[in-house]
Amino acid sequence: MTTKQRIHLGNLAAKRKAEAMARLQNALSYDMSFYKFKNGKLNVSKLALCAGLSRGFVERELWRLGL
Repeated sequence: MTTKQRIHLGNLAAKRKAEAMARLQNALSYDMSFYKFKNGKLNVSKLALCAGLSRGFVERELWRLGL
């Protein structure tokens, strides 16, 4: 792999990560009661589905954000 290809792939990954974070922030700015179970816990699968992201990514980022 050439340096130019490596730079290009890095740029694509950064763009994809930024778009995913924007989607997650948009979903988190919505009313959080929509994403909660009746027992008060956050339904990560529903949040991920509504945001169009994978559950693993959403779990990791929520854990990183301390939510």
